[in-house]
Amino acid sequence: MRRLGPLYGGAVALVHSTPWRWPVAVEDDPSRSPTWIVVLGLPIGGVAWIVAWLFHAVGIPAPIAAIVGMGALVLASAAIVERGLAERIEFWLGHAAGARTRGPIQPGVQTVVALTFVTIVRAATIAVVPVERWLPVFVATAVIGRWAAVFLQAIGDPVPTDDERSLVATPAPMWLTGAISAAIVVLALVALGKVGLVALVLTATAVFGLGLESQRRDGGLTASVVATAAAVGELAIADLQPRAPSW
Repeated sequence: MRRLGPLYGGAVALVHSTPWRWPVAVEDDPSRSPTWIVVLGLPIGGVAWIVAWLFHAVGIPAPIAAIVGMGALVLASAAIVERGLAERIEFWLGHAAGARTRGPIQPGVQTVVALTFVTIVRAATIAVVPVERWLPVFVATAVIGRWAAVFLQAIGDPVPTDDERSLVATPAPMWLTGAISAAIVVLALVALGKVGLVALVLTATAVFGLGLESQRRDGGLTASVVATAAAVGELAIADLQPRAPSW
C-alpha cells in the first residue's frame, strides 16, 4: 500500500476484476474501490479496440475483426460478466423448473442455449459497427457495464466478498455514486450521443428491477447478480449504439 499510494485501490480492483495477477499481495484485500472497478473499463475497452484494429489492419474483414475485439473484451474482463450471467440464468431456469416439478432440475442445456443466444446478439450488433466507431463503442461497453454493477450495489445491500474474481465492490456513499454516474453520463454523451442517455436510463431501470428480483428470491445481492447487471449495461450499449451518431 505504501509503494503504490493512491494507485493501491486500482491494483486491488485490477487483481480482483481482470485476469491480471500482480501484485499478489492484494488478493486477500476485501476493500474493492467502486471507482477503480469502473475506471478499469477504460483500458479494457482500449485493449478490445487495439485487438480489433490489428486484426482489421492485416486484412481480416471488419465484421469478423469487431467480433474478435469483443472476444478480447471478454477475456480482458476475465469473463466475469459471462460466468455470472450463466450462473443467474441457471438459477432462473432451475427455479422455474423446480416450481413446475417440485423437485431439483439441472437446466444445463437450457443455460447454454440462453447464453449462446446472448452471445450471438452481442456479436451481431458489434459486427455492424463502422470501424471509425470501434473505440468509443468498446470503451463505452466496458465502462457502462461496470458502472451498472457498481450502481446496483450502491442501491442494494452489501455483497459478501470472496476470493473469486468478480465485480463486487465496497459499498460507496451516495455522493461517490452520484459523481461516478455523472462521469458516466458525460462518457455516454461523448461516445454515443443522445442515445447514450437512453441506454443509461434503460440500464438503470433494468438494474433496479434486477435488484428487486434478487431481494425477493435470494434475500439480497450476490456476485452473479452483480455480473448480470453488468451484462444488462453491455447489452444496452450493444443494442442501441448502431443508431448513435458518428464520433
